[in-house]
Amino acid sequence: MEIVRNAVDPAKFNQAATLPFELRLSDFQMAMQDVYDFFFDVNSNLLAKGLQRLDDMLRPAIMSGILSDMLTASMAKHSRVLRENQYFNGHPDLIVQGVYPANAAKAGTEGIEVKTTRKAGGAVDT
Repeated sequence: MEIVRNAVDPAKFNQAATLPFELRLSDFQMAMQDVYDFFFDVNSNLLAKGLQRLDDMLRPAIMSGILSDMLTASMAKHSRVLRENQYFNGHPDLIVQGVYPANAAKAGTEGIEVKTTRKAGGAVDT
């Protein structure tokens, strides 16, 4: 089985979107590409050893958690002002740098919660 390297299609993004916290569409594009590249690398190595793809091995709930964590970390890397919330299981996942002591908030208001879903259309919590 040959694995194909996916690439983010910038045309699929809403160019008219108004984004908070100095976010840019390119931040989302780069974060998504980081995830695509990770799965390409991991799955290529697994398949070369005769194993299943990682996304076929994991239960959906585990996969959702991994994707959320990966996207959170990558968005924090590419964002101008958002950082990962350093509070274990704190909310939101991405917080504005410097608003909370040590960038840690149990339940903050300044930031973005990251969610992934298998649901068509993508709406999770609105």
